[in-house]
Amino acid sequence: MNKQVNSCPGLTANDIVLLERVEHGLPITADISRADILVCCRLSDQRALVVSHATPCSISSLYQESAEGRTLSAEEHPLILRTLTSGSGGRQQREVLRNGAPIIQDVYPILNEEQVTIAAFVVETNMLAYERQRRRNRHFQRAVPGLQEMCLRGEIRDAEPLSRFGLYDGIYLVDHDRRIRYMSGNANNLFRTAGILADPEGAQISMLEEADAELAEEAFRTQHCLEVRHEAPDGRIWVRKAVPLHLSPADWFQLWASLPMMPWYGPFRHKQNDIDAVLILVHNATENVQKQRELNVKSAIIQEVHHRVKNNLQNIAAILRIQARRCESEEAKQHLTDAVNRVLSMSVIHEFLSQDEHRPINFRDVCQRIANQVAQVSSNPEQEIHIQVSGPNIRLPASQATPATMAVNELLLNAVEHGLRDRRQGSIKIKLTDLGDAVELVVEDDGIGLPADFEDKPRSSLGLQIVHTLVTDDLKGKLRLETIEPAPAAIAAPTAGDAPAAPGKLGTRVTVIFPKRSLGVD
Repeated sequence: MNKQVNSCPGLTANDIVLLERVEHGLPITADISRADILVCCRLSDQRALVVSHATPCSISSLYQESAEGRTLSAEEHPLILRTLTSGSGGRQQREVLRNGAPIIQDVYPILNEEQVTIAAFVVETNMLAYERQRRRNRHFQRAVPGLQEMCLRGEIRDAEPLSRFGLYDGIYLVDHDRRIRYMSGNANNLFRTAGILADPEGAQISMLEEADAELAEEAFRTQHCLEVRHEAPDGRIWVRKAVPLHLSPADWFQLWASLPMMPWYGPFRHKQNDIDAVLILVHNATENVQKQRELNVKSAIIQEVHHRVKNNLQNIAAILRIQARRCESEEAKQHLTDAVNRVLSMSVIHEFLSQDEHRPINFRDVCQRIANQVAQVSSNPEQEIHIQVSGPNIRLPASQATPATMAVNELLLNAVEHGLRDRRQGSIKIKLTDLGDAVELVVEDDGIGLPADFEDKPRSSLGLQIVHTLVTDDLKGKLRLETIEPAPAAIAAPTAGDAPAAPGKLGTRVTVIFPKRSLGVD
């Protein structure tokens, strides 16, 4: 709200604090009211700014998108501008922009400590919800405007942490004498499932469950909003919220005067600043909690599977490494070393998945792990090879990170085996670029470049065949290989002991571009 409020002239620091308190109570007030609620501040005599907008979860919003930040004209919203300029609110019927359906608009002034109008509190209800509200229990009819009045005065305490009140949640009203004065049909059905079948209206709250009475008592005592989750012995898990109400004497006179066998002075038997009633909101979270528990168990099992797969792959790699050391043939030893790297590259992905299978994998971190691995396993002990990874953190789903990681592994193996094979020193660079809806991966080495006959047999290498399959089939991307042509001044004589590079050539660049998949698709 602060950003929007700062655009409104004439507001003091205390005014802004009050509007922030109002904003904290808007969501739960919109839910219980089954209405969109807006707070508007004056820009000029002819224009107002919507500084906050709460859409209800208990009913469809009247707006396709939030109205916060929208400028309102006096021509389109005369009642709001009149309230801001004169301080007198009112009610009118108007049409909402989305579908032209009629709505009821109630507008109230928000007053600061000096009783100056600093904003307009706008409640917009569709005609169907408005008519339903008119047919509700008279006690609830009085409680909803009372809640709205508390909200516009910034008197709803600790409402911000409350979870939202949904379409299928139950609600009931408890008065100061701990009697139930209203219970919605949803709440009645919830309690019936718990074995409470008696008509609760007019009865003491103690006839409900112990958790209800305890929550109501705590709300009356603290005068703050509360939320508790209670797991019953029968396995039910209910979330209860309490919203204390302090209603004006006029509201309570009409409320209590309508009750049979009640003296007219009933509401004033307690101190003026006491809470007059409490709204209790009941949500049955049993199914959602059970589903979440099942998902947690399945997730833990899957993570354990990934962990064991990683360990098994590393054991296989260790066996292959031992076998490679015993090989007398250099060619066989090289093939086994390549197999070790391929197995270990897959184990890296399973290690990330074992930490959290639902979390997207940081591709840059994986590239760094693969780079360290290749440098340790594949390079000749007499060689000094530096592999550098640069670029932003790019997060990919596991189904995409796996083939991308294997492609990186193969490209590094090719660079070490072919590009830097006869060099004492060498460097490889892995560059990542986030293109928004795609990823660019570039692997460069400063080796001997591509062979002269590469164009005639571009995929004679097993490693390049694997890369081509991974990029085109699995990643649905494109692959490009080229020899880096240095500037003439950059061509220097080879270091003693190095094989001479081809004239005018300095290394190989492989570019892979592939589209991103949605992180929710795996």
